[in-house]
Amino acid sequence: MMFRTFGKTEQNFTSVISAQGFPGRWAGGIALILGPVLLLAGTVLKFPFHFFFPAQLAAYEDHPALLTAAYSTFNAGNVLLWPAVLALAGLIGARKPGWALWGGIFAIFGLFARAFHAGVDHLAFQLVRTGSVEMATKTVAESYGAFHIFSMFNLAIMLGWVVLAVGAYRSGTLGPLPFRRVSADGRSSVRRA
Repeated sequence: MMFRTFGKTEQNFTSVISAQGFPGRWAGGIALILGPVLLLAGTVLKFPFHFFFPAQLAAYEDHPALLTAAYSTFNAGNVLLWPAVLALAGLIGARKPGWALWGGIFAIFGLFARAFHAGVDHLAFQLVRTGSVEMATKTVAESYGAFHIFSMFNLAIMLGWVVLAVGAYRSGTLGPLPFRRVSADGRSSVRRA
């Protein structure tokens, strides 16, 4: 299957993935289920504390095991999503290869950026452990916004999922989804896509 991108003809990457069977139905399916569950579990564990870094660092000082479990669970879900993205992009690519290509690329780049941020979070927590909350907060605050190569992927953290969702909807990957249709006279009806 071929498609055009910026004037060049390229082989559809999803057909290559499908032909090789990578990551496979089982690995992709398990990742599609467990990845989001682990992300949710990690988020729920962090929920009692304000999300911005000063409160997270203070919470780590008081509850190191809880915050370690929360961040570890979240990061495990994040890492587990790469085969899920490949599997989903492969399914979307059968009908909408452009959406699959760009959604998959942006989502994977976003996962790389989140993995980098996880390392920064880990270092900040170690600064609390070896120094103090005040020192860790001061260090993070003074270096917040410093350039790093992964900052170029920050937009991809969210954009990739949006593009994949639109591609999944447009390709029918998620099956028929109901939507409400409103006629000119104001009557509405539910119709299957």
